[in-house]
Amino acid sequence: MVKIDLWAAVSLFALISTVQSDASDFLDQAIELMESSPLLDTHIDLPQIIRSLHRRPLDALPQLNSSFPGHVDIPRMREGRLGGAFWTVWAPCYDVVDEDPGADFNTPTNGLRDALEMVDIIQNMIARHSQDLQYARTSSEVWDAFRAGKIASLIGMEGTHLLGNSLGALRIFGQLGIRYLTLTHTCHSAFASSVGPGTPLDDVHEGNGLSQLGRELVKELNRLGIMVDLSHTTPATMKQAIELSEAPVVWTHSGARTLWDHPRNVPDDVLALIGDGPGQKDGVVQSIFFPPFLGPYPGTNTTHVANHIEYIAGKIGRNRVGIASDYDGMYLTAEGLEDASKYPNIVAELLSRGWTPEEMRGVLGGNLMRIMDQVDAVSERLKDRLPSSAIWEKRTDLPSTKWGGGGSHVYWPEDVKVKVEKMYLRHDEL
Repeated sequence: MVKIDLWAAVSLFALISTVQSDASDFLDQAIELMESSPLLDTHIDLPQIIRSLHRRPLDALPQLNSSFPGHVDIPRMREGRLGGAFWTVWAPCYDVVDEDPGADFNTPTNGLRDALEMVDIIQNMIARHSQDLQYARTSSEVWDAFRAGKIASLIGMEGTHLLGNSLGALRIFGQLGIRYLTLTHTCHSAFASSVGPGTPLDDVHEGNGLSQLGRELVKELNRLGIMVDLSHTTPATMKQAIELSEAPVVWTHSGARTLWDHPRNVPDDVLALIGDGPGQKDGVVQSIFFPPFLGPYPGTNTTHVANHIEYIAGKIGRNRVGIASDYDGMYLTAEGLEDASKYPNIVAELLSRGWTPEEMRGVLGGNLMRIMDQVDAVSERLKDRLPSSAIWEKRTDLPSTKWGGGGSHVYWPEDVKVKVEKMYLRHDEL
């Protein structure tokens, strides 16, 4: 049995009450600030709720303008003064949906199809609610939407298990407006190593980091102007991607591992690589609201989120932190941040700790938009670089020697047939 010091408990309760009271005193200032500078949340999983609840997902879209299950709908986003959101293109890792890509990741799964359908949901969600939502990809488009009184709607993609092992698929998603790509979700992929769902995974790539194709992926993301997102990845993957990337990197929904030792959080030796000093790379860490990444539960609240933001800022600067709820992608919520109506509480909390309005404009979205602009500048510089021709080395379907139409090869010109025939190794009969 644990002995409780009654006076210590009373003192702690009084302290917590005072902190909460102090933060509430800053709510009006927080709301005023949010009405002049957009809060950009880099990770909201609303599209998966739409898909999960409805056999015909597009039929659910009108309901977003009223009460909708989960953490997010338009009325609650408006109440919470949300300025912009990255809607997440995501489908579960193969173990969740009983699919097995095999040890070489070559057995087809439904991930690519599902990801395309998620993009379709997001596009139609924005079109259906054009009075409230406005598509954006660049920082200037975020401001355009915000000044028009709408919620800037950007698209992020979570997990390279959705790419079908293909850089060609990545390029198509780039054309569809993907603004960041998380290099893994809770499973390894042909590209990169994941830290798993909270328990370790067996190593799959050398050094438990990037594959050779993953290295090409990082270069291609730089060329396309898609942000390299390192949430969910192993520290080795993080370090290799930071070293390889010509553009700044991001963590779209993570915390600080030193504050709470969860594998999904960013360790100090990785944070040490972010900055503007020698050997460092610019970047931003967007702090998550999910209690298992923050501290002991029950009891996790707004102050825990602020603690992670402050800790990370102490390591890499107040100009490199931001906000990422993970709403609609988590089964627990922190007290004071229960849904999308509660964003002002975290802003008020930081203001109560002495963060200046200018620093808070950075936390709200200015820091992230600076990174977006730098990623775009790198893409512009690389615009004459040819697309990578790299393929997953363990693929067996290229060249496509069976695409001629069976034994008769009816779909190929004669000279193509001859060339394909010569590709096969022939043996004289014994």
